[in-house]
Amino acid sequence: MLNTHILNQLNSALDINLARLKCLTLLISGLLRHRTVNLTILATQNLTGAKNESCYRRFQDFFLNGMIPLPALGKFILSKIPMPREGWTLSMDRTNWKYGKRHINILTIGVVVNNVAIPVVWRVLPQKTKRGNSNTKHRITILNKLLKLMAAKEIYVLTMDREFGGEKWLKWLDDKGVGYIVRIKSNIIIGQKSARKYQVSRKVKTAKRKELWGMKVFFAFKLIQSKGRRDSHLYIVSNRFSGKEALKLYRKRWGIEQLFSHLKKRGFDLEATHMTQAAKLEKLFALVTLAFLFSFGWGCHLRSTRKVSKALKRKSLFRQGFEDILRLLSNPHLPIAEFRNFARWLNQPVYTSIFIV
Repeated sequence: MLNTHILNQLNSALDINLARLKCLTLLISGLLRHRTVNLTILATQNLTGAKNESCYRRFQDFFLNGMIPLPALGKFILSKIPMPREGWTLSMDRTNWKYGKRHINILTIGVVVNNVAIPVVWRVLPQKTKRGNSNTKHRITILNKLLKLMAAKEIYVLTMDREFGGEKWLKWLDDKGVGYIVRIKSNIIIGQKSARKYQVSRKVKTAKRKELWGMKVFFAFKLIQSKGRRDSHLYIVSNRFSGKEALKLYRKRWGIEQLFSHLKKRGFDLEATHMTQAAKLEKLFALVTLAFLFSFGWGCHLRSTRKVSKALKRKSLFRQGFEDILRLLSNPHLPIAEFRNFARWLNQPVYTSIFIV
């Protein structure tokens, strides 16, 4: 049943061969059932009676020759999320891990919803990048993909860690009219002195712009000293937001870190894959993104429509939805009304309950 409803959702959004679409939906339902991207395990869930080896070869062929139109997929994901009145709050970062001697880095931009990011565009970075970091060319490429999905005026803020604080990059964002908040290193010269030389206090907020690389930006910092932290202060700059507001909005950046943890050990075990080719990894990331969207969205729906116990409050929205979908998949003898309720929610044009906090 789940396969059919997922297929119907994606069939209207993605222009791909029906056989490939069925394979894609089988992979997504397998991810939700088995909580891993390991194809050998996913191949055990075949609904046609085929042998595991045949199903495994079918999955291999999908990643080798199948196509997922990522721009159309990004539009589908955005269509499920109601845009806030002020516009989209975005978080940009990369997730990385190592398979053998190969370093895998996936640069991602996600829409922040309930303090977690939902990916809308992503790109596997080349192996030759320095320490896996993205460069200005990579960032411009992925931002241009994003701007085909949403206008710059629809972006409320793009939050970024200090890896993304380059001069050319920030000037390009400013020219495109994209509002940003980015963390900078303590030795960056801003307003004729390094960031670390500003007066030490719990928080510093100013509405005056300071000069950075020939640009006029807002600057703020706060004390974050605690055990286990490398830096004692957080320094941020923005072309649109100042002081307390900028510091508060920057906290939204953490949503993408939450996402990556859900895609990995706390969710779909993304690092368990043996894939290293960029094209295959981008397809795999698309699959875990869809599985995450359905799990997180269902968790939001459950939290907003059911009485929440103390035990459930301790679970993340993703975890609550993820575990309930697994319960539905693993118990075919549950009342049919429960399956219909989930199917009714899944087929909604917009997941209106996704902003519940």
